[in-house]
Amino acid sequence: MKKILIIFLFVILIGCQSNSNEYKVIVPNGMPSIAQSLVEYNQKEINFSVERVSGPQSLIAAFTSNSHDYIIAPINLGANLYQKGSSYRLAAIITWGNLQFVSSNPINDLSDLEAKEIVAFGEGTINQMIIEMVLNSYDFNTKPTISYQASSTQESMTRFLQDDSLVAVMAEPTTSIAKTMTESFYRLDIANIWLEISGYDNFPQAGVFIKDDLSDYEVTSYLNNLETSLSYSLANPDITGENCESMDYPFSADIISESINQNIIDFKLTSEIKPTINDFYQMIYDFNPNLIGDKLPDDDFYWIE
Repeated sequence: MKKILIIFLFVILIGCQSNSNEYKVIVPNGMPSIAQSLVEYNQKEINFSVERVSGPQSLIAAFTSNSHDYIIAPINLGANLYQKGSSYRLAAIITWGNLQFVSSNPINDLSDLEAKEIVAFGEGTINQMIIEMVLNSYDFNTKPTISYQASSTQESMTRFLQDDSLVAVMAEPTTSIAKTMTESFYRLDIANIWLEISGYDNFPQAGVFIKDDLSDYEVTSYLNNLETSLSYSLANPDITGENCESMDYPFSADIISESINQNIIDFKLTSEIKPTINDFYQMIYDFNPNLIGDKLPDDDFYWIE
């Protein structure tokens, strides 16, 4: 019955693709894959083939080989490869600021990080930019020391669990996993601090990049399916967790359900928030131009309906 209900939602709200082509989608594991999981759950009925991957290499290969119709990826990666000749264009944002400081001791604000040792992941990426801008916004008497010894959010969690004197930077759903593995757990949402220092509600992380030979109808059909998936996931976190678990996601249903409730999933077309995205790209450029291909994206980079 659950499967029938979900398919019914797709047919009524959106309608299936009008031809027999199977559209290829690639998405990284984590919050982006959870956000689009309803599309994946019904992929055969709506003519999609969804591939979940870990790490950036498979995403880079997809951008450079034109192997997929739709690529969900970090927005700086898509901009970087666009400057190097990729024809994929940014059509929407689906996940937002997903970083937290995690500690075994209470942390209510940045002052509680005074003189702490912080382990983080993402050196040379947007993560480093966000973390350092946030820490530099506070006038510490003794600044915390930060090292990027972790290669991933999972490794950051491992370091934290091994040494409870550390403060770790993690991302969902790993943060929710860590919460279940220690008796003393506190988190400080970096997105809330970002709002205070930048004036922006959050920072965009994963976007939808579309192949340039798709028609507007094909793009709109997928984006409509995707928006429905995000709305359904937010409204039905428990069912979404069960669906993901049935598709062998590397997280339990309970962890997925809890991570969805952290309010980091939100569908926005680029046409709705292009100035915000441009401002964020400017911040990235000012921090490290190499992260976005040494120049700001031009207007052709954006797919506008």
